[in-house]
Amino acid sequence: MKLTSTVSVYRALALAALLAVPALGSAQNAPLDRALSQLTAQRSRFGLSESDLTNPAVTNQYTDKHNGVTHVYLRQRHEGIEILDAVADAHVTSTGKVTALHSTFLPNVAAAARTTTPTLTPAQAVEAAARALQVAAPRSLNAEVAATPAEGLTFSDGGISQDKIKAKLMYLPVAGGDLRLVYDVLLWPTTSDDAWSVRVDARTGALVSKYSYTVHEPVSFAQLTERAVSVMKMPETAPATANKVNVPNSYNVWPITVESPIHGPRQLAVNPADAVASPFGWHDDNGVAGPEYTITRGNNVHAYDDRNNRNAYIANSSVSPDGGPNLEFDFPYDPNLRQVGNLKLAVTNLFYWNNVMHDIMFRKGFTEGAANFQQKNYTNLGLGNDQVKAEAQDGGGTNNANFSTPPDGTRGKMQMYNWSAAPGTLIVASPASVAGTYPAGLADFGRTVNSLGSTYRGKLVLVNDGSAKPSRGCNGPLLNPAALSGNIAVIDRGKCTFASKIQLAQAAGARMVVVVDTAGAATVGGMTGASPDTVGIRIPSVFITQALGARLKQAMEGGPVMVGGTGGAGPDGDFDNGIVAHEYGHGISNRLTGGGTGACLPTSTNGVPNETMGEGWSDFFGLWMTTKPGDVGTTARGVGTYAVNQLPTGAGIRRKPYSTDFTVNNYTYAFIGTGSGQYSETHDVGEVWATVLWDLNWALINKYGYNADLTAATGGNNICLQLVLDGCKLQKCTPGFLDGRDAILKADSLNNRHANSALIWQVFARRGMGANAVQGTASVGDNTAGFELPTVLSTQKVLNEKLLEVYPNPAADQLIVRTQVSSKAPVQIEMLTMMGRKVLGTSASAAHIQAEGARLNTTELANGMYVVRLTTSEGTITKKVMVQH
Repeated sequence: MKLTSTVSVYRALALAALLAVPALGSAQNAPLDRALSQLTAQRSRFGLSESDLTNPAVTNQYTDKHNGVTHVYLRQRHEGIEILDAVADAHVTSTGKVTALHSTFLPNVAAAARTTTPTLTPAQAVEAAARALQVAAPRSLNAEVAATPAEGLTFSDGGISQDKIKAKLMYLPVAGGDLRLVYDVLLWPTTSDDAWSVRVDARTGALVSKYSYTVHEPVSFAQLTERAVSVMKMPETAPATANKVNVPNSYNVWPITVESPIHGPRQLAVNPADAVASPFGWHDDNGVAGPEYTITRGNNVHAYDDRNNRNAYIANSSVSPDGGPNLEFDFPYDPNLRQVGNLKLAVTNLFYWNNVMHDIMFRKGFTEGAANFQQKNYTNLGLGNDQVKAEAQDGGGTNNANFSTPPDGTRGKMQMYNWSAAPGTLIVASPASVAGTYPAGLADFGRTVNSLGSTYRGKLVLVNDGSAKPSRGCNGPLLNPAALSGNIAVIDRGKCTFASKIQLAQAAGARMVVVVDTAGAATVGGMTGASPDTVGIRIPSVFITQALGARLKQAMEGGPVMVGGTGGAGPDGDFDNGIVAHEYGHGISNRLTGGGTGACLPTSTNGVPNETMGEGWSDFFGLWMTTKPGDVGTTARGVGTYAVNQLPTGAGIRRKPYSTDFTVNNYTYAFIGTGSGQYSETHDVGEVWATVLWDLNWALINKYGYNADLTAATGGNNICLQLVLDGCKLQKCTPGFLDGRDAILKADSLNNRHANSALIWQVFARRGMGANAVQGTASVGDNTAGFELPTVLSTQKVLNEKLLEVYPNPAADQLIVRTQVSSKAPVQIEMLTMMGRKVLGTSASAAHIQAEGARLNTTELANGMYVVRLTTSEGTITKKVMVQH
């Protein structure tokens, strides 16, 4: 079988150099030969002919040190032209055994490909892609290295792209079974958040399809309001800034395990770079001792602000904080300031977290060969020139975050946004006729209401600008500065901007402004402003309804009205480390699945949503990175609680918190689908996958303990993360939930010789991904949950209480009993006193208890300790439970 090894001209040249050394070439070829031999031997399984396997391209190949497995990733070719989405992956042990093999190679490609000759040149294809994305035509396109269209060309950015533009002649499968000759153009418009794979017809230039390498986390204003009102976090009352300590190579941030400012204090991280993953430190990018940069830039990431939404680092304009020659990154923090007031700290925290994600995941196998993100690959494996661009306080939107994962060799990009503030309040202290706490909108400029202090109360004074409607406060200077000085100005909405009104009140000496709506709406939102109107505003302001304003004005006629309030700045996503880790996680799962192509986790296929687990892996990574010693699995853990102004125990931007406790999170595989009340949206689907991974993490911690050294190989948490990352490598392109489950089981067999097979099955069966579960395709809607253990496990005679779940414990009015144990006869459930007297009992099928559990009514039981006894055809299990009304 002829073989061509290329994902780009650069990787082809690197492999050619390797194969020129006979001993190295032989070692490199051995796993590849095994993979190709096995693919040929199993071609009938995949419905392929020998001609369909001619001349595949090797898109990546590397060997993991921790288990000796070589991962080989292939793409099908016809006449030397690669076929999009026709991929295969083979995984070869150190003994030469192909332990896993998957293929989406297409049959009868010779008949399906109607032409092999393009009409357009690669440069013309780039122009066509630009038209398809409605961006300007490129200027001065220059190819970096001479190559054929089928090898792929890399061009300059043409003045229209955030990175170099790449174009490659390929086949694309289309409806009807044909292969259409296209150019696959990687184009990242300077005006867009999305990095696009644009497929244009190689003969006409018409758009055939496009694929975004960017994953977004949008949260609607309605969701934010609902969540913030339901579980609002207390505002931070004091700056968390200690006296500056001069320590070389240090970062004063919220470090590993501290999820956000509401989860713990800042700490000084000293010399945090891992010696294995970042041997030259975090500020190097040439592999020579000594930093190339003293700003937040290095081999793994370049962090900077993008408040003006320019989608690029602009020298002498963008903020990329400088730590000086000693690399001391210690900047003040004041929670009462607007986000921009803490910008240097935000960028520093973002830089730190991108680097620790790189280093820890490197230790678990997200290495250079595995297509990680590095500007220079010190081992010369994989493709470099792809550090992460991390943009803080991005001006492209709010209440969002995203990560772009183009193929290996093109930079990843993280964009972190500001989030909306929690609803403010106006607190009326007196007179008693209007005293109370009222909702108030907040401004996105000036100081926060909280900056005045929680005990501050000031007198309301109506402004007078001398016009026909003097309370609008639009004409300056205001005529009553003596009355306004040191007090709170009341201004009616209308005629001029919010910022103009507040500027005039500030000039008159007011300490705060209350703007009254004139539209009669039952609720009000916030106040927005823009430069230059907002420049120089240093006082806080709130916005209230017309009805409340009328009541206050009437009260003011009878004497002083004293008010205060609450309202902070909106959270900065750069301080929500769970979200930062989540975003980086998209880069991990997209690069590891499929060997670095970045295109093996599509959220839909032909318009049908997939069982895409990307959001689940990312949630898991965020939870894993912020787990502290002493934590327990039953604790409710949310995602983005800081960003949406919740307490740490809230659900954050997810429907339910994560917990091993079924009363907190009852997700199972049955939730996935397209029917009424079922999940098909990618974030919702991901929640179910993250839930089972979180359960697995705690099951392994319960078995092996927690290791605070996150770079180690021991400890249940580290064992779990290793299994999850290896599972991404071992699974097929476009996997479903059960593909992911089987890949984790395969990883355990390779890493631990099946030591945790039973435990893994128990965890997945508990969440409906048991031996009798059916995935169907990788699309949602054709799956069936199953809660059974494999026969070899479910018929074991030695049963223990770990196989029996009873919750809640303590129980009040109801107790739910679940188990994954099979039984030929109906399962008997009894509740006994500690003296052995039966007080409750029921029976149910094993299938019912596995899926839904049996319910016992404990309303009439006295408080105290009881024993639940479950009897199956395979044996008996007991567990103690407390009843407490």
